[in-house]
Amino acid sequence: MPDTIVIGAGFAGLAAARALRKQGEHGVLVLEARDRVGGRTKPGTIAGLDIDLGGMWLGPTQTRLKAWADELQIRTYSTPMEGKGCFRIGGKDHRGDGEDVAGLFNVVEGIDYLGARRKLGKLIAPLDCEAPWDHPRAAELDAMTVEQWLLSDVRTNRMRTLYRMVCFSLFCAEASQISMLFFLHYVKSGDGFDVILSALGEGAQRYLFHGGVHQIARRIGEELGDCLRLSQPVHDVQWNKAGVTVRTSTATYHAARAIVAVPATQLNRIAFDPPLPMAKAAFHDRLSMGSAIKYWIAYDRPFWRDHGLNGMIFADDHPCAPCFDVSPPGQEKGIIAGFFDGNNALDHSDAGAPARRDALVEMLAEHFGEEARNPVDYVDNDWTGEQWSGGCYGAYAPPGLFAKYGPLLREPVGPIHWAGTETSARWTGYIDGAIRSGERAAAEITNA
Repeated sequence: MPDTIVIGAGFAGLAAARALRKQGEHGVLVLEARDRVGGRTKPGTIAGLDIDLGGMWLGPTQTRLKAWADELQIRTYSTPMEGKGCFRIGGKDHRGDGEDVAGLFNVVEGIDYLGARRKLGKLIAPLDCEAPWDHPRAAELDAMTVEQWLLSDVRTNRMRTLYRMVCFSLFCAEASQISMLFFLHYVKSGDGFDVILSALGEGAQRYLFHGGVHQIARRIGEELGDCLRLSQPVHDVQWNKAGVTVRTSTATYHAARAIVAVPATQLNRIAFDPPLPMAKAAFHDRLSMGSAIKYWIAYDRPFWRDHGLNGMIFADDHPCAPCFDVSPPGQEKGIIAGFFDGNNALDHSDAGAPARRDALVEMLAEHFGEEARNPVDYVDNDWTGEQWSGGCYGAYAPPGLFAKYGPLLREPVGPIHWAGTETSARWTGYIDGAIRSGERAAAEITNA
């Protein structure tokens, strides 16, 4: 009989199990529904290169993921940003150094940008990411969507469009779907706009991993050995003060406690007996998962660099923007990765990979030239159709939930503890947040 059963072997579940074992608790069992570890990270290949079909970036302040990579001696490289990015909003084009979009905006729009940033700064300042529901205007902010805030506090159409693009780039959802309170919490948990949106300096998209981030999860899974059981989706959990009984389709396990580390919107796939508190169950049912299709396209060489371009496209008139040059150094291929996000993902999900490839090639040819019509490989992954994810990158709160029910995300229920990137106060929605959440859940157990 193990001391603790961890349900889910994404980065959160792996972190919980690893932390418990390091703290001397060797009676740990990890059950994973998929036939692999890594959760919303996923291995793939393109043109003979190992790639990430899910999460992949590392920012300098994502210190827990960095610590794991350093310990396992997995090397990183900088996201290639030398040259000009291609930007278009509201029919206006601009090519700016690195990720500089300032040339898109006239004086009035620039003043609007500064005003919006000042207003957002005042809203973010009193927010404590450990308890965003304690914000002095929590109920008010949670009652409105980001879109409603844009219409009331942002004056120009092009600036509103910019923030809408930010929403579907961060949340894979539309501004009209996201609680303003949740939006502010998410941004502050990632060290603010200048970090969470950037691939330069301290930016969250600064580094990529040679061979992909998924190898970190694989190697942690290998550390667990026989304590890890794959292809074991949990159907029900019975619990009381004495412990938990966890059932899959092929086995029954007993333990003193459990850590549930599945995506926040997937909790309703597990039957709990007795039922979870109604407020918690309803809260998870009403959370939404973003919609994302991640793609990679390969060329014989990064030809866009010949034109002084850095491979970045950020445009409001293409369904497959944004995209980035992610070509690993030390090899000849030119690699672009990007996303169909939010409604664009839903609109193109049924079209199939060949049609999505054609849409991408058209965008790249328009911005990079006709050479873009000759890729050597293409691959994508539709996360909305993933059985055990139900979307990507993470769950978000629509209006009316987060201010009142947010604490239930990580509040233990009897012998059951909760992990997952959505439960993290730092780097919510990111791999680093997942690791932090697993370590926090493990600490709850060892410190009890």
